Amino acid sequence: MEKLKAVLTDTSLFRRCYIICLFFCNVSFIQVPAYASLIFLFLWGVFLLFYNEKKRRVFSNTRFGIWLLAFLFFSTITALIHIADNFLFNIVIQLHVAICFFIFYSLHTEKHLNFRKELYAVCRFMVYTTTIVGILGLACLMAGISFEVMSIKFIIYENRFTGIYSNPNILGFVSVVSLFCIHMLTKSNFIEISGGEERVSRIWLCSALAINGMSLFLCDSNGAIVLLIFYVIFFTLYKMFGAEHEFTKKQIITKLIACVLVGAFIVGSAFFVRYFCQAGFTQILETAEIATQVKGVEEGEEDIFYATERITFSHINSNLDSGRFKLWRQAASLFSDFPLFGIGKGNVYYYGENKFDNGIAFSDIYGEALSAFATDFHNGYATILVCSGIIGFALFSIFGLRFAKHITIHVFKDKNLKESILPCMYAFLCAYLVYAFFEKALLYDVSFTVLFFWLIMGYISCFLCKYEPDYHEGIYLFKRKVKRTII
Repeated sequence: MEKLKAVLTDTSLFRRCYIICLFFCNVSFIQVPAYASLIFLFLWGVFLLFYNEKKRRVFSNTRFGIWLLAFLFFSTITALIHIADNFLFNIVIQLHVAICFFIFYSLHTEKHLNFRKELYAVCRFMVYTTTIVGILGLACLMAGISFEVMSIKFIIYENRFTGIYSNPNILGFVSVVSLFCIHMLTKSNFIEISGGEERVSRIWLCSALAINGMSLFLCDSNGAIVLLIFYVIFFTLYKMFGAEHEFTKKQIITKLIACVLVGAFIVGSAFFVRYFCQAGFTQILETAEIATQVKGVEEGEEDIFYATERITFSHINSNLDSGRFKLWRQAASLFSDFPLFGIGKGNVYYYGENKFDNGIAFSDIYGEALSAFATDFHNGYATILVCSGIIGFALFSIFGLRFAKHITIHVFKDKNLKESILPCMYAFLCAYLVYAFFEKALLYDVSFTVLFFWLIMGYISCFLCKYEPDYHEGIYLFKRKVKRTII
């Protein structure tokens, strides 16, 4: 009984199980058991929310937690305002948000946690798993295996490589995450103090780099490319300006010019390499006479035919925005109807069905059963604004700005971060905030994409506690000594 209790109250174990389960929710043919497991893990997470609050007052001890609690409070008011519309679903989403805040981000409240060991285990999982899954996907591609089962389009999705993932954008994101993990696993400081975990060999790291790099370029995910480009750019900015306190005007101008040139080179190189990678694989497949089957329907509804089509690994939709501008206009329209408190995530699909002729754009691709969960504006900020209104968005922004201000100061002042993973995580976090302008991200989506962001936030918060051990908003708030620093 004691062993069972120890397992059920192990928040670190829950985080690892939850993030791994969410990862497998994106892998074809494993999705169904993964989603079934996710239900039980979600209930476990809800239990831990209340258990951890009772045992160590996690709500009041979380850094900048006052803003997160306020966000949850006003989001609950939003759900009550729309109590007649999908109230239960909105409460489930609120619990998901609470798990993001007070289990993933608040891991810094776990005093005896070796967070580096936990992160190291997550990085190893990503490197090993994405490499194996990537090899399987590329092998199926070279063997010409391509088919559709129910809603799963295996290997090729609208002329884009998906591997054995459910969506090319998901493949792109997990590929960048793997590259990010590879970068951290090269840091000697991370390896030495990770708790004695087995080191990932250089052969695995090189294999993961090659496989995930090819997968990223073949999936043609612009959002994932943006994430990678800005990760490199922000890490370069740290290299240029970090660990030095003072610069002359000439040095600042020189470094800024260098950053602009490096940024332009990175952007050009990324798209150049992607183009030639796609062209090279297209030529290889043509030489091997491999093509994908595309199902089509002639004039008669029952006359189904199959035709082969050349694979080029590029978007069928040639528009730069890939339909996002339409989604954002719809978001603006819904926001104008409920600007103060928003409508709640559970009502996005249904209110869109009532307001627009064909509902929210692209929501039909998810199927009726999943539309309420999956419908999104492909912009994390717009989604929060529509779902939580101006009040919720303002509270969330204050939290984000407060956190960003405090950690940025320390990242750029600390001179001992050369072999640390902190600059890597900081650069990924900054790049993700850019990525969130174009994808389902930040908060209102129960997905690997969102939870991985909050996991990295949590690990960074542990460094923040190290830099500011005496800073605690909860101390001032709950002792009725509200200081200017919490504002």
